[in-house]
Amino acid sequence: MHLTIVGCGFVGLALARQLQDDRSHLRLTLTTTSEERLAELQPLAEQARICDATDAISLKQSLRDAEIAVFCLGPKGNSQVDEDGYRNTFIDSFHCLTGLLPQLPQLRQIIYTSSCSVYGDAQGAWVSESTPTNPSNGHGAVLVESESLLLAIDQPQRRVCILRLGALHGPGREFKDRFENLAGQTMPGRGQQFTNWVHVDDVAGAIRAAMTEMWSGVINVVNDQPIRLAELIDRTLSSEGLEPIQWGDDPKTASSGRRVRNTRLHALGYVLKHPKATF
Repeated sequence: MHLTIVGCGFVGLALARQLQDDRSHLRLTLTTTSEERLAELQPLAEQARICDATDAISLKQSLRDAEIAVFCLGPKGNSQVDEDGYRNTFIDSFHCLTGLLPQLPQLRQIIYTSSCSVYGDAQGAWVSESTPTNPSNGHGAVLVESESLLLAIDQPQRRVCILRLGALHGPGREFKDRFENLAGQTMPGRGQQFTNWVHVDDVAGAIRAAMTEMWSGVINVVNDQPIRLAELIDRTLSSEGLEPIQWGDDPKTASSGRRVRNTRLHALGYVLKHPKATF
C-alpha cells in the first residue's frame, strides 16, 4: 500500500513515526513546505518531498502513486494567520485536489484532520457529529467549507474520512509548556468553559485505524472527559509546583464552550491510549 501524508507538522510527524513498524508492507511519502525539514523526514519514508498543496503539479507528483492520502494541513509559520491565510491553506488545497482526481484513479481514501472548532460555542452543551456546525469565527467557517468540499467527492470507490480533532497535546506541546507562563497572573472570567483535548498519539492511532478499517464520514477524535479551563490550568500549575492564577469576573469573556462526544470513535472500535488529560 502506498500512503502520502500531505503536511508533516505535529500530527503528520507523529503519524509517520507510528507507521515505522508497518514499513514492510507500506510505501510512505511525506511532504512538507519547508526545505529545512526534509532531512528530518527522509529517514521515515521512501520519499520526502517539498509540496505546496495549492499547486497542481506539486500535489499531483506527491499523490501520483498514493492509494491513501492523509491531509494534515496547517498554515505556514508559527504565528496566527488571518482568515485569508486559512482559506489559502485549506480551501485552495482542496480545490486543487478536486481538480486532480480524474488523474488519480488509484486514490481510494482521503483522510483529513479538521477541528472540533467547527461546532462553535455550544454554551456547555454536548455536541456530536450530527450537531449542526456553528463556527464562531472566520477560521472555523473556512474549516466547515473545507469539510464540505471533501464530503462532496466521497464515493464508494473513494472514501472520505474527516477526523474532527480536539485541542492537541503531547511531546512538544505538554500542558506545562502551554500554561506555565500564566503562574501568578490574574485572568479574566472564571475559567468555567469546557475544553476538549486529545493526545497526539491518539490522533495518529485514529488515523491508522481509519486507514486499516476504511472509515468514512465525520468522526470526533477527543478524549473521554471534557475539562473546564480553570481546572486544567490550576491542576497543571499545581503539578509543576507553580503559583496558581487568580480568576476575575468579566462578563465579556463569559463562555461555556462545548463538550464533544466521541461515541462514534468508540463504536468504530478505537481504544484511546490517553482517555483523559494527565498532569
